[in-house]
Amino acid sequence: MDEISVLHEAFGADEVPNQAVEDRARAALQQRMSAKEQRVTSMDRRRRNRFAITAGVAVAAAAAVVATVAVVVTGGAGVTGGVDHGPAPIAEPTLGSPAKGVLPFARPASAAEYLENAAWTAERRPWTDPRPGQFMYIETLELRNKPAYENQHPNDPIRPDLSENRKIQEWWSVDGQTRAGYRNGRLVVTKRGEGGEYWDRIAWSTITAMTSPDKVPDGVPGPGSMGVVLDAFIGQYVVPPNVQAAIFRHLAQAPGMTVNPDAVNIDGRPAVGLGRIIEGYLSQELLFDKQTYQFIGERMVAIKDHVTHGDDGDNVSHRGDVYRQVIYAKMIIVDRPGDTQ
Repeated sequence: MDEISVLHEAFGADEVPNQAVEDRARAALQQRMSAKEQRVTSMDRRRRNRFAITAGVAVAAAAAVVATVAVVVTGGAGVTGGVDHGPAPIAEPTLGSPAKGVLPFARPASAAEYLENAAWTAERRPWTDPRPGQFMYIETLELRNKPAYENQHPNDPIRPDLSENRKIQEWWSVDGQTRAGYRNGRLVVTKRGEGGEYWDRIAWSTITAMTSPDKVPDGVPGPGSMGVVLDAFIGQYVVPPNVQAAIFRHLAQAPGMTVNPDAVNIDGRPAVGLGRIIEGYLSQELLFDKQTYQFIGERMVAIKDHVTHGDDGDNVSHRGDVYRQVIYAKMIIVDRPGDTQ
């Protein structure tokens, strides 16, 4: 069975699929993603970025451990108290306030200059190293098509007339052994290996070692890395300010980084998008606040019309179609699952 069939089976009539169904879909996606010799089509890439980009997948205890990368848990896991319908204003991301000072570039013109401003801002955030047993808390607002439509059209762009904001809350222990999220309004805490669930997380020692651009390879090597790309990594881990700054400076040196000064985030506040063109027509962007240069989200948008030919028919994209849009509302260290302050 191919991954499209798995998705159709996984996301049928129920608006909130159960964990086992979600995991089957993720496992099928990982099989395609891990085949490095196989060409990744535009449709596969959009699906990969929609399903996400941190490590985490449950498998049967007797089965081989499978790790996947995902940006946010889809379906019900992590969704709290139902769904927010329609755009809604959000507060500034709780990522710490940078100290006052003079930005490196008053009027940045290139991706490298924007990223240097972002690095300067990041390294001025207040920070206390987490204690053993503490958790990374990541709260996001994700713009998605409504479940009934998304289940039938998982690869379609976000439709303004059918979209909604979903609040996602996730807790990951710093040691990577515990994760938590809301399911049907109830906080569910799971330990790695419990009930046959396994996942991989990048070791904290690997994260804290990335203190300069030359120590931040694109593949994020080290225990549990699974080749996680930086564009995904920085939204899935709560990292020290010097590490985030090093990542931005590393990306500034990467070829093909572009600036989209007209990017707009989920609530209409102005943001600048920095990213790379993939498949020749999709811009995969990190979003930064235009005034503070804080990292606030990510999105994937078509920059020109395109037709992707597939075995199950043609997929048509139009310039301006948005396939993914996520805002990171809060990224902090907390004491236990359920804490948000």
